[in-house]
Amino acid sequence: MPTQNNVIKRSIIFVRHYFGWRNWSVLHYNSVTENVFLIFYIALRDQLYSVKFIGDFFIFIAFSMFSTTYGYLINDLADKELDALHGKDNTFRNDSAWKAGITVFMFLALSMIAGVKFSENRLFMPLWMCWLFVATFYSLKPLRLKERGWIGLLFVVIAQRVLPTLLIFAAFNHLETMDVIAFTSYIFFRGLSSDLNHQLEDYRQDITTGTETFAIQAGSRRAARAFRVSLEIEKILLVPCLIVAYFKLNYLQWHGISLLLPPLIGYFILYFLSLKQLSNSKSFQNVNPYIPGRRDVFQFIHHTFPSVVLPFYLLLILLYDTREITFVMLTLLFVIYRKLYSVDLIKNSFLIKSIAKINKRI
Repeated sequence: MPTQNNVIKRSIIFVRHYFGWRNWSVLHYNSVTENVFLIFYIALRDQLYSVKFIGDFFIFIAFSMFSTTYGYLINDLADKELDALHGKDNTFRNDSAWKAGITVFMFLALSMIAGVKFSENRLFMPLWMCWLFVATFYSLKPLRLKERGWIGLLFVVIAQRVLPTLLIFAAFNHLETMDVIAFTSYIFFRGLSSDLNHQLEDYRQDITTGTETFAIQAGSRRAARAFRVSLEIEKILLVPCLIVAYFKLNYLQWHGISLLLPPLIGYFILYFLSLKQLSNSKSFQNVNPYIPGRRDVFQFIHHTFPSVVLPFYLLLILLYDTREITFVMLTLLFVIYRKLYSVDLIKNSFLIKSIAKINKRI
């Protein structure tokens, strides 16, 4: 009989291997956590200041994490034999087909359990069914959408970005047309940029494996051009989101000044800085915000601002407007999650380095 310590140890290993695959990518490459500012915006917009909202927030985060894990694991299950043939890493490399199938089904079941909370909300179930279909057949035969060129690219962006965004609106009963269009459009192009970059990074490997992605069918030059265009559209589309937030949340003021004015002005400054630097750059690599370790305006405007600065700022507004201990706890959790307590991280950020440069010039 296995001892209690052995059971705990095996459980930890299981969680790390399947739920924490690829260095806990489920926490960092998750459309809901990347765009969590949308949930905080909805909370301010509809004044969801109750403990119920906090509970719904964490249940929805769990739902998104289990759903994301299901999506990635079923992809590894579908690619297990192909990855073995080409020597690629695969979560189920050492597992039998039976164990792999049970593991994938387990995370699907966990997703369904978490999603029950929102099942009676308008449009939630139809949207979730659509997501389940696309996430499943993105990798599985006979459809295997991932190998259908631009159609596959469109479906992966819909599965990983658009439908999760629409599920946020449905889960929190916020279906206002202007908000849905503005935020979903921005997040669509944010996802398109990310996936085009991913295909360009895997270009040579996909040629070797014969994977018919959009980048393979279009060629690296056309794919790189599409990537550049997507990045610019992504930057532009965050502007209407901030303008919508400014007008819809105009009741939030400090000494007669809208609390949504600082991020709007700040983003315009960042945008024009990026345009200035872009006009001086002719290299694809010089404007790619996905280059590991880069700390410049492009990385800041595409990643740090929407994923860290904006949600943190909205959380501070929630604290200011509610003065509730529950939002203090939520803010502290966000600080821990994004490591905003790290002095080195803050000192090496683009914003702090830029301020230091200005001070030196003065």
